[in-house]
Amino acid sequence: MELVDNTNIIYQYTILIIFGVALLFFIFMYRYSVALRKSILEEEEAKRLLTSNSFKLEKSVLENQKLEATQKMQRERNLRLEQEVVLRNKELVTSTLLISKQKEILAIIEKETSQFSDLMQNTDRSVLKNIKRIIRTNSSIANEWEDFKLHFDKVHPQFFKKLSERHHTLSQHEIRHCAYIKMGLATKEIARLMNINATSVQIARVRLKKKLELPREMDLIGYILDL
Repeated sequence: MELVDNTNIIYQYTILIIFGVALLFFIFMYRYSVALRKSILEEEEAKRLLTSNSFKLEKSVLENQKLEATQKMQRERNLRLEQEVVLRNKELVTSTLLISKQKEILAIIEKETSQFSDLMQNTDRSVLKNIKRIIRTNSSIANEWEDFKLHFDKVHPQFFKKLSERHHTLSQHEIRHCAYIKMGLATKEIARLMNINATSVQIARVRLKKKLELPREMDLIGYILDL
């Protein structure tokens, strides 16, 4: 009887141990499964973030390359425009100086022909008058100014408009002086074009600065160049 009881007890303990081991195994497998699933999810999330970051980085690189290419094209375009403006300004300066020289030559010719007018016959005098008329036509200040403005506007568009809007009381002589400064002409060249000496140019600039109502510390040439 005692043997049967002991056997039952051993059997019950065995069942209990097996159940306990099974329970522990189940708990272990469950935790392992949870940990494995978490690890897989973290790995997938890491891969997703890596892919996303790689895509963002690639996109950023492409955008930077595109921006750099656009900026390079803009710099090249600006450089070409600057070079074109410089070239046109040089052509304008050359043309203006040539016209001034032409006027000087025409004035000399007109003066010389006038000296021989009394010595010529009537027919010759008629021819001489026609020559002098042609000289005066080509020496017209009004025509010269309009031609100058036309060519100047191609190189420095809006300059005369801005100048007149800010300072509407300027005379044509003062506007011409401002235009010569904008062209970057030297004082001697401006003096020659305006038929005055260099000292008179400096005096005219002082008066011009006062008429423009510029502050004492502001440079006249710098102000005009920035228009």
